[in-house]
Amino acid sequence: MPAPLRVSLARALACAALPVLLTGCSVLTLGRSGRAGEPTAVVPEPGGKRAKEKRSDTPLDALAESRLRAEQQPNEPWWPYETAVLEQKAGRPAEAEASLRASVARDSGYAPALSALSRTLYEQGRHEEAVQLLAPVREGRVTMNDGERAAVLAGLALHEAALGREADARATLAGVPRDEAAGVSGYIAVRGTDRDAADKATQAALRGAPNSAALHNNRGIALLRTADADAAEKEFLRAIELDPTRPAPYYNLAILERWYRLDAAAASARFKQYWNLSHADPDSLYAELKEGPNK
Repeated sequence: MPAPLRVSLARALACAALPVLLTGCSVLTLGRSGRAGEPTAVVPEPGGKRAKEKRSDTPLDALAESRLRAEQQPNEPWWPYETAVLEQKAGRPAEAEASLRASVARDSGYAPALSALSRTLYEQGRHEEAVQLLAPVREGRVTMNDGERAAVLAGLALHEAALGREADARATLAGVPRDEAAGVSGYIAVRGTDRDAADKATQAALRGAPNSAALHNNRGIALLRTADADAAEKEFLRAIELDPTRPAPYYNLAILERWYRLDAAAASARFKQYWNLSHADPDSLYAELKEGPNK
């Protein structure tokens, strides 16, 4: 197997290739039973009536309002979480992380904030911090429903795998329902050295979620590791068909063209597509393709 497809390629997937069930890439869709919805903000009307307050239409007004509500309702974790979402959209990642931590400080079991913070730490390679953050969930020291707990534990497993603790990751996944753990199990298997395990795990994951771009991408990697470039290409192309905005399949196709078909021109074309979506380059393809995306 060509050298660039070892562990570094699995690293290239990171959050961009994780299945939708996991913390990483779908954190903002997570909710907590009875807590995920926006609190009803009310203001007095003439005559003593109360009416739901209208949110501002502009992003900056919405952010200022969210911060104000977070101050006015110091025990409610939703508002700092909402503030983090708006800060992230405004290109203020440091402020977004601080807001997420404020949300978790208010409620250590607030799944949306925990998952979003887990993703932030994953993207920055701060896996030890994430393990400490999520450990109380595994130990049952925080309260959340089964679905949220499964998603958070799946994220914890990915952080453990990133630290090279595959045994710990599998032990963590043992507490996650089989269907919800399938995608993460496949991803962890792809990272490892057992090609048969990766083949079986990625097949099983796809049976449970045949329309997941992330899982088709993982399946393509497993096939590429067996040197079945044609079958791997079909999986990567299927992933792109399902989600054209996902960077990882384009990057993996560039590797396939460069190292399995020895076609530098085709590899460069795929890499240009990837570069339009992401500038992460763990396998140094930019340098390998000489002039990179401007070639």
